[in-house]
Amino acid sequence: MKVSDEKFVGTMVVVLDKKNDKVLLGKRINCFASGTFGIPGGRAHTNERLDLAIKRELKEETGLIPDKFKYVGVVRDVYSDHTFVHFAYLCTEYEGKIKTMEKDKCEGWKWYSFNKLPKNIFPAHRAALEMYLNSKKENKREIFNKNS
Repeated sequence: MKVSDEKFVGTMVVVLDKKNDKVLLGKRINCFASGTFGIPGGRAHTNERLDLAIKRELKEETGLIPDKFKYVGVVRDVYSDHTFVHFAYLCTEYEGKIKTMEKDKCEGWKWYSFNKLPKNIFPAHRAALEMYLNSKKENKREIFNKNS
Protein backbone atom coordinates (compact mmCIF):
# COMPACT_ATOMS: atom_id res chain seq x y z
CA MET A 1 0.00 0.00 0.00
CA LYS A 2 1.31 3.43 -0.92
CA VAL A 3 0.50 6.26 1.45
CA SER A 4 -0.08 8.45 -1.61
CA ASP A 5 -2.91 6.17 -2.72
CA GLU A 6 -6.05 8.32 -2.69
CA LYS A 7 -8.03 5.55 -1.01
CA PHE A 8 -6.00 5.94 2.18
CA VAL A 9 -5.23 9.68 2.53
CA GLY A 10 -7.74 12.35 3.41
CA THR A 11 -8.35 15.73 4.95
CA MET A 12 -10.77 16.79 7.66
CA VAL A 13 -11.67 20.26 8.82
CA VAL A 14 -12.61 21.46 12.30
CA VAL A 15 -14.91 24.34 11.33
CA LEU A 16 -15.43 26.76 14.21
CA ASP A 17 -17.96 29.42 14.97
CA LYS A 18 -15.48 31.57 16.94
CA LYS A 19 -18.12 33.93 18.26
CA ASN A 20 -20.05 31.13 19.99
CA ASP A 21 -17.16 28.62 20.39
CA LYS A 22 -19.02 25.87 18.53
CA VAL A 23 -17.92 23.22 16.06
CA LEU A 24 -19.71 22.05 12.92
CA LEU A 25 -20.74 18.37 12.89
CA GLY A 26 -22.86 16.29 10.55
CA LYS A 27 -24.48 12.89 11.02
CA ARG A 28 -23.03 10.40 8.54
CA ILE A 29 -25.45 8.23 6.55
CA ASN A 30 -25.06 5.64 3.76
CA CYS A 31 -21.27 5.61 4.14
CA PHE A 32 -18.44 4.22 6.27
CA ALA A 33 -19.27 4.67 9.99
CA SER A 34 -22.87 5.50 9.16
CA GLY A 35 -24.78 6.78 12.20
CA THR A 36 -21.79 8.57 13.72
CA PHE A 37 -21.17 12.31 13.70
CA GLY A 38 -18.22 13.80 11.86
CA ILE A 39 -16.51 16.96 10.74
CA PRO A 40 -16.28 17.85 7.04
CA GLY A 41 -13.63 16.05 5.05
CA GLY A 42 -12.82 13.22 2.74
CA ARG A 43 -10.27 11.56 0.52
CA ALA A 44 -7.56 13.54 -1.22
CA HIS A 45 -7.24 12.70 -4.90
CA THR A 46 -3.97 11.33 -6.21
CA ASN A 47 -1.52 14.23 -6.70
CA GLU A 48 -4.00 16.70 -5.18
CA ARG A 49 -2.41 19.21 -2.79
CA LEU A 50 -3.90 19.04 0.69
CA ASP A 51 -4.90 22.71 0.67
CA LEU A 52 -6.91 22.11 -2.50
CA ALA A 53 -8.46 18.93 -1.06
CA ILE A 54 -9.58 20.92 2.00
CA LYS A 55 -11.19 23.61 -0.13
CA ARG A 56 -12.85 21.06 -2.39
CA GLU A 57 -14.18 18.84 0.41
CA LEU A 58 -15.48 21.74 2.49
CA LYS A 59 -17.33 23.22 -0.48
CA GLU A 60 -18.63 19.82 -1.70
CA GLU A 61 -20.01 18.92 1.72
CA THR A 62 -21.08 22.21 3.33
CA GLY A 63 -21.09 24.88 0.61
CA LEU A 64 -18.51 26.86 2.62
CA ILE A 65 -15.39 28.34 1.04
CA PRO A 66 -12.53 28.63 3.52
CA ASP A 67 -10.66 31.93 3.63
CA LYS A 68 -7.98 30.62 5.99
CA PHE A 69 -7.15 27.32 7.61
CA LYS A 70 -4.45 26.07 9.93
CA TYR A 71 -2.83 22.66 10.33
CA VAL A 72 -3.93 20.80 13.50
CA GLY A 73 -2.28 17.39 13.14
CA VAL A 74 -2.40 13.89 11.69
CA VAL A 75 -4.68 11.04 12.72
CA ARG A 76 -3.63 7.56 11.70
CA ASP A 77 -6.68 5.27 11.54
CA VAL A 78 -5.56 1.61 11.59
CA TYR A 79 -7.86 -1.20 10.46
CA SER A 80 -7.20 -4.89 9.89
CA ASP A 81 -6.92 -4.48 6.11
CA HIS A 82 -5.65 -0.90 5.70
CA THR A 83 -4.49 2.29 7.37
CA PHE A 84 -6.13 5.64 6.63
CA VAL A 85 -4.19 8.85 7.26
CA HIS A 86 -6.27 11.98 8.00
CA PHE A 87 -4.66 15.43 7.86
CA ALA A 88 -6.67 17.64 10.21
CA TYR A 89 -7.06 21.40 9.78
CA LEU A 90 -8.84 24.22 11.58
CA CYS A 91 -11.01 26.73 9.73
CA THR A 92 -12.38 29.82 11.49
CA GLU A 93 -12.81 32.14 8.51
CA TYR A 94 -15.02 31.16 5.62
CA GLU A 95 -17.54 32.48 3.13
CA GLY A 96 -21.03 31.23 2.40
CA LYS A 97 -23.88 29.70 4.31
CA ILE A 98 -23.89 26.14 5.56
CA LYS A 99 -25.89 23.78 3.37
CA THR A 100 -26.13 20.01 3.35
CA MET A 101 -24.70 19.47 -0.13
CA GLU A 102 -24.45 15.66 -0.06
CA LYS A 103 -27.83 14.65 1.35
CA ASP A 104 -27.10 11.03 0.48
CA LYS A 105 -24.09 11.03 2.86
CA CYS A 106 -25.03 13.51 5.59
CA GLU A 107 -28.28 13.98 7.50
CA GLY A 108 -27.44 17.64 8.09
CA TRP A 109 -24.87 20.03 9.58
CA LYS A 110 -25.33 21.59 13.02
CA TRP A 111 -23.26 23.66 15.44
CA TYR A 112 -22.33 21.97 18.73
CA SER A 113 -20.81 23.40 21.89
CA PHE A 114 -17.66 21.56 22.93
CA ASN A 115 -19.26 20.74 26.27
CA LYS A 116 -22.33 19.21 24.54
CA LEU A 117 -20.81 17.12 21.76
CA PRO A 118 -22.68 14.00 20.64
CA LYS A 119 -21.32 10.79 22.17
CA ASN A 120 -21.05 8.89 18.88
CA ILE A 121 -18.46 10.92 16.95
CA PHE A 122 -16.42 9.00 14.37
CA PRO A 123 -13.21 8.11 16.30
CA ALA A 124 -10.74 9.72 13.87
CA HIS A 125 -12.79 12.93 13.88
CA ARG A 126 -13.02 12.87 17.68
CA ALA A 127 -9.20 12.62 17.72
CA ALA A 128 -8.97 15.72 15.51
CA LEU A 129 -11.30 17.62 17.84
CA GLU A 130 -9.21 16.53 20.84
CA MET A 131 -6.00 17.64 19.09
CA TYR A 132 -7.57 21.04 18.46
CA LEU A 133 -8.76 21.37 22.07
CA ASN A 134 -5.36 20.27 23.43
CA SER A 135 -3.53 22.76 21.21
CA LYS A 136 -5.88 25.47 22.42
CA LYS A 137 -5.08 24.64 26.06
CA GLU A 138 -1.35 24.49 25.36
CA ASN A 139 -1.48 27.89 23.71
CA LYS A 140 -3.31 29.34 26.70
CA ARG A 141 -0.80 27.78 29.08
CA GLU A 142 2.08 29.10 27.01
CA ILE A 143 0.66 32.62 27.03
CA PHE A 144 -0.03 32.37 30.76
CA ASN A 145 3.56 31.25 31.44
CA LYS A 146 4.97 34.10 29.39
CA ASN A 147 2.99 36.61 31.44
CA SER A 148 3.89 35.17 34.85
